[in-house]
Amino acid sequence: MDNQYKISGLAFTLYGALSTIVFLAIYIFGGITLSDTSKLPLLVLLMINIMLAVNFLCFLCGIYLLKQNKTVHSIAMPLSVILLLSIPFGTIVGSLYLIERFRKV
Repeated sequence: MDNQYKISGLAFTLYGALSTIVFLAIYIFGGITLSDTSKLPLLVLLMINIMLAVNFLCFLCGIYLLKQNKTVHSIAMPLSVILLLSIPFGTIVGSLYLIERFRKV
């Protein structure tokens, strides 16, 4: 059976993995630079943690899209809409999934 979501699964996985690594590096090196993460403003910490969670969820959705799991679409659809706001790479990844999801076969 051919995997219809192979391209978007790879895109979700790569984008999620790379952006998770970047946000973890920002969190860790920001804490080292300030010598304490409690010195970061609350809104900055909240933004970093929310984006970290969204990017890790993107990574997991990509893996489950590649495994052809049917229930992942209930999470991947709203996640792809959220990723449309992450210009430019998130927009590409989110639109790839939406195009594959609504393509007439």
